[in-house]
Amino acid sequence: MSETWLWAQGIGGVAALLGVLAFQCRQDVRMLLLLAGSCVAWSLHFLMLAQPTAALLNLITAVRNLIAIRRRGAWLAALFIMLYLISGGVSWQSAWDVLPVIAVVAGSVGVFFLQGLPRRGALLAGSLLWLVFNLQAGSIPGVLVMGADALSNAWRIHRLRSPHIR
Repeated sequence: MSETWLWAQGIGGVAALLGVLAFQCRQDVRMLLLLAGSCVAWSLHFLMLAQPTAALLNLITAVRNLIAIRRRGAWLAALFIMLYLISGGVSWQSAWDVLPVIAVVAGSVGVFFLQGLPRRGALLAGSLLWLVFNLQAGSIPGVLVMGADALSNAWRIHRLRSPHIR
């Protein structure tokens, strides 16, 4: 374990904490600001783990969250999906890099174009892709957060599909 790796894990822990705090906010603007800060921290985390594609995707997501404070629309979603795809192509290092690219595209499609169970399914797919990517990248906070996110979302999907459990 190098000192850089330890610092990367600490920064990932800060990113995870900011993300959790963001979803506790009642105001959308504050939530999006905290999520943008979380994405910047994740970006630094992945840079320190030598994962430039994941770092770039998180930086773009930070910008997306800041822009979403004032703007919305399908055209904006399409623009960010295109940015994700181009960024993934430009920063590509290995086949592993396809996982976070597909994850952010699935998440964006889910958030901007789907509702209900299809939306949750897209978000679950994205979480699982990030989980696998984080495992291979050595991101302990990423594995913990995406694992918890995937389990929570999968449980909610199960409950929504099983009316007698609600």
